[in-house]
Amino acid sequence: MAGRWSPLLGMTLCGVLALTGCTDKTGPAPPAPVVTTEEFEQRLTEHLSRAVNGALEPEAQATPPSHSRIVGCAELPEGGPTWGVRPRAEMTVSVGGKAEKYLDDVETWMIREGFGEHTKRLRTGTPANVREITAEHEDGTELLMEMALGSGRFTVALTGPCTWPPDRPGGPPTSGRLAPLPPPSGPTQTRNDAFKEPCTSPKLSVYNLSSRPFAGRGPHLMAMVRYSDERSMEYAEFFLPDGFEPRYELGTSRRNPDQVQLLVCVRVVATRDSRQDVTCNYASEQALMAGGRPFTFDLFESVYHVTVREARSGKMISQFTVPGRQGAEDSCPYRMNYNRKLARGIDEAAFERRLRPLFEARR
Repeated sequence: MAGRWSPLLGMTLCGVLALTGCTDKTGPAPPAPVVTTEEFEQRLTEHLSRAVNGALEPEAQATPPSHSRIVGCAELPEGGPTWGVRPRAEMTVSVGGKAEKYLDDVETWMIREGFGEHTKRLRTGTPANVREITAEHEDGTELLMEMALGSGRFTVALTGPCTWPPDRPGGPPTSGRLAPLPPPSGPTQTRNDAFKEPCTSPKLSVYNLSSRPFAGRGPHLMAMVRYSDERSMEYAEFFLPDGFEPRYELGTSRRNPDQVQLLVCVRVVATRDSRQDVTCNYASEQALMAGGRPFTFDLFESVYHVTVREARSGKMISQFTVPGRQGAEDSCPYRMNYNRKLARGIDEAAFERRLRPLFEARR
């Protein structure tokens, strides 16, 4: 019986071996790139150039893009040929103490430009912690921004999808495969003096897009934004000179932002300790919780950095400083917080002298 089954078993094994030998284990060929490396390198340069023009002020210095190429696309989620090339472009932005602010601005710009799947994280380690931002554009561009905290600079790196290298024949046309990018996004508007973005990021945000231009005969009405970069400091409220703002709308506490032509941005900076204390009287419950009334502050000398911008465009019209010269008690803030540091109040007469020529200007 065993002899009868042996030839049949041998035939079966041969059939299996023959079938295995004919099976294609490689699967379908990976998709071939449809865009050349050179064309996508131009797209990466365009993305970076638009970010520089759309988000960075002159004080932020960006290096020209440096280009490199990554050979091999087999490891991509969608696959690709081993001879495919992923183009890469990177720039470094140096701006000292404002690096974190400009990193946020470039991030905002990229989101407006269509970079989605946005993620942020903080990588902890040595020698420094690193902020990392990633996103991806619909054209296949991957974004990676990194900033070592305290370094004063950050990098913006863009990596394209798998492309056809220039040294391989039979590829797609050298240009015209990518759809043009839409026009750059314009600034948003706040129409509110409670937001400092039109002052700190004027390329991304303006006061009011429908304001009248700063042109013609005065008066040129104004709105003002006050702010400080130091959270642990207080300063006294101050206002624009009488008549410099639009009148309140009848029966309301609102002013018409469409009448504003100039936005006055005032950044308060404490310079040095005056070695004086100032005692301010408060009657609120908050004052009682913070140690009762009266409340004593450490008075610091101060400088008020003023930038006047066209309300509709953010264009800078004038820039100057005004010293803090108020007496100690006149520097008391209207509301008391837990901060002990207090900036000396602004020289109101000097402030008006610098603003009046703009208010009355004939242009």
